[in-house]
Amino acid sequence: MKSIYFFTVLFLAAQTASASAPREIVLVPEGAVEARQGAASAWAPVQGRTRLAEGSEIRTGKNSKAAVFFSDGSTFLLGNSSIFAVEDTSKKKAGFSLKVGRLKAIVSGYFASRFQVRTPAAVCAVRGTEFDIEVGKDGATGMNVTEGLVEVNDSKGAMAVVSSEEKIKIGMDGMSRPEGISLNDERAGEAARPMAVRQETARERTRTMLEELRNRELKANESQLGKDSIDAFGRRVRLEEYLLRPSDSEFKLLFLSRREESHRLDWGHLIERFNSKIPDDINEVGKVIDSMYFSATAPTNWMKYFEVYMTNTVDSIKETIDFTAPVAINFAGYGAGTRYYPGSIDYRQILSGPGVAVAAGAGSLTNTGLTSLAADERVQFRQIQDYNTTTAGQFTFTQKVVNASGILNDMYQVTLNQASLADVGAGGTATLYNAAIDPEALTPAYSNYPSGPGKADFLAYSLYADGSSVSSRKLLVSNEGDILNIGGSANSNTFLKEGSFNLELVLGSSLFQGRNIDILFAPEILTQKKDATTTADSFAIN
Repeated sequence: MKSIYFFTVLFLAAQTASASAPREIVLVPEGAVEARQGAASAWAPVQGRTRLAEGSEIRTGKNSKAAVFFSDGSTFLLGNSSIFAVEDTSKKKAGFSLKVGRLKAIVSGYFASRFQVRTPAAVCAVRGTEFDIEVGKDGATGMNVTEGLVEVNDSKGAMAVVSSEEKIKIGMDGMSRPEGISLNDERAGEAARPMAVRQETARERTRTMLEELRNRELKANESQLGKDSIDAFGRRVRLEEYLLRPSDSEFKLLFLSRREESHRLDWGHLIERFNSKIPDDINEVGKVIDSMYFSATAPTNWMKYFEVYMTNTVDSIKETIDFTAPVAINFAGYGAGTRYYPGSIDYRQILSGPGVAVAAGAGSLTNTGLTSLAADERVQFRQIQDYNTTTAGQFTFTQKVVNASGILNDMYQVTLNQASLADVGAGGTATLYNAAIDPEALTPAYSNYPSGPGKADFLAYSLYADGSSVSSRKLLVSNEGDILNIGGSANSNTFLKEGSFNLELVLGSSLFQGRNIDILFAPEILTQKKDATTTADSFAIN
């Protein structure tokens, strides 16, 4: 029986960013530009490069403009007839205001800097790389994003995340919905044009993630981690993770990998939801999970749902597991007597993206057990383990994979009498096997060890009957980009190692049109206490 759990098991077993604002701000005028140290000071002409302090205001003339440079490489370009102010240069954020006029921002510090631009009608929290803001004399604000994402809040308390190739209008009475910018619009810019292939569904997923991230201060029992690292391929990565508690019976981990040189963002989340309240200390959650399996007494709590989602903002892979309550089962065949075990475990792997949308089987609910799927989603693989439902008094294991038409179909089924020593010794009884769609039979020979023996680098690959494929490469990488040296060859247990190594997951599919998903994850956040907070500068590896 083939098991195709590519990365879920890693998260089941494993159990802040530096927010410093740029300290030096330099103004370079072009034409008639004036500045003052605060609202109580007089305006004075600016003749050359001038350092700006907190509270400074800038005013450009009718035919003039100015540039504002930050020490992290970010730049603000002010248009004519603009009034701009530096409001906050504390460690927590960099805050500015545009009272009237036009500002073009090119932000290079996606995680290292937290820019916030306030206008009379809106507050724009910069999570992107390039955008324009224009403020009219009546305070009405228009903004368009060339690349990246910007969070916008209006005076009525509404909030939106505006992504690449989108624009939004904010009046004193509220905001409109974000809408797309035509690629013929000069504001779209060259950087925006490749984004045209991104579907709205992908934008919405990323938008939702960022909105949740923005509200993390409101969540209880939170930890966060941020650091700069090198991945296994020599690329610098800004890694950020946030541990959230949406409710007392659930935790959610957000993890983001930003590669500035390639303007790339890969992110994902992990969700674990339980039947009742879990400990505030996430270290203790593993004990709750352990009690689900082979406990001699009825567990007081158990996991109900598990989800891992990873995306490059265009394509995604999601793996979910649904658990029912543990039930008393006779495990005499294992010499264990009566023990508690989940009544059923239902695992699914779901792919999505533009390439998936045009593939056979996209959106099909056949054999998925789901009530809905998006048009760009399909279930690639499903495994069900149940007790006493399919076969009275026994376990039944069923695997479903996509067939030649891209539709889920039964590939393998076995029943197991867990109370029989003979049946356990024989591995159960196979009741179904379809070799024509078995990925284990279809997948050609390949090397599981891309870096060779002695390295924590393991590749899993499966080819399906419709010609689609899914791959997962797992590496343990130091902050300096070195792959962990090990004895022998990597296996699933290799990646449960604790210590100063990040887990890099490189996920691919033939349906992803040449793209992959590449996420760097630091498992140590799962060992932090409920009140732990770390930053890139203060984080110490155990």
